[in-house]
Amino acid sequence: MEKKEKFLSINAIFFFSACIILFLINQLYSVLQVSLIMKSTGSILLLSSVMTAMVIPRIFILPVSGFLTDKMGIFKTLVIGSGLLGVLMFSLFLVTQINIVNTNFIFIFAILFGGLSAALLPALYSAIPALVNREYLQKANSVMQFINQGSTLVGPLVAGIIVEKTSDKAYPILAIASITALFLFVKVKYKDNKEKSDSIDEEGVSPQGSFKHLFKLPILILLLIFTAILNLCIIGPQQVGYPVIAMINLPEGVDGYTKLLSMTGLGSLISAILIGNMKRRQNAQSIRMILGCSLILGIVWGVFSFSSSKPVILGAVFIAGLLLGVINVLFITTIQQLTPDFLVGRVMSIQFLCSTGLQPVSYMITGIVLDKFNINNLYLISGGVIVFISIIILIFTSKENYEIYAEVS
Repeated sequence: MEKKEKFLSINAIFFFSACIILFLINQLYSVLQVSLIMKSTGSILLLSSVMTAMVIPRIFILPVSGFLTDKMGIFKTLVIGSGLLGVLMFSLFLVTQINIVNTNFIFIFAILFGGLSAALLPALYSAIPALVNREYLQKANSVMQFINQGSTLVGPLVAGIIVEKTSDKAYPILAIASITALFLFVKVKYKDNKEKSDSIDEEGVSPQGSFKHLFKLPILILLLIFTAILNLCIIGPQQVGYPVIAMINLPEGVDGYTKLLSMTGLGSLISAILIGNMKRRQNAQSIRMILGCSLILGIVWGVFSFSSSKPVILGAVFIAGLLLGVINVLFITTIQQLTPDFLVGRVMSIQFLCSTGLQPVSYMITGIVLDKFNINNLYLISGGVIVFISIIILIFTSKENYEIYAEVS
């Protein structure tokens, strides 16, 4: 029987190279948007509104993109999406050169870019099981985590250099980069898992099946609910709460906000390397490790804001980043292993809907909590929720029937 490509085959190298390009484009575009808006209008209100407009489409696009990934095929989705991204970047370049930039154009391009990014995300992570053997899934997802966090740390620096050197002529660079990613995806040879689809057919379930098949795997549903709650407790307190923590507790004031983000990102980057070199675990073992790390994360998240010591605060957010990196890699790997091939795109779309798609909701909840309580209570509540949910799910997954579900692949 033909085997899938081994880890770091030429196909995996093409794929990860394309991923690096797409993740960097995402970071570069955000910086270029800031430059474009501030130079053309100088409006901070418009800037915040446009950033929101980039996020909102994810809520609507992610479920659809998962269905299209399963229907059209993973790499066809990536090729078409990368091509459309290149067209979008070149169109934005033309608009800036003709000098017809206005508020409507800025919003339209922001919404289109946010929608295309959301459409590509489930396909990127759905591609990994089609490229590598199961034994390499954890390592491959750690590489994706490293690329994602690395682009977050390096992207703004690269974008600053590009904007300084090229100004508004940077968009053709993004267009060329998108087309380069397209050609890299075209070169990737992968193997559809026909055997698994055939066995599902024999059980009377269509390979183009529906979400109802997920109800046969309650542990999968439980994990998706858990990641939604976890992200609600992390995203808002991180993006909205960090500036407040910096303003109150760091000598640099609110300017120290970027140091908190950098330390969290550095922790995630290091953990991606560590988890990639760890021994592959069975699903049940991975689930217990996810919940154990979440339990520790909740404790750290709940108490670190009470400290006024800069080293303690920076150390705490670094540890939080380490734990989040481990959780993310193991979670994605476990989800990929539990999900039937014909549903992987849709399940990945739900997973990202439960994370990046919930950003506006998490921001809103964080704002409400901060309006009623102080910053310490915000982290105490969010950390307490993480601890409580982790303990509850640990109790449920310790039962024999959930162990069985957890070993289904």
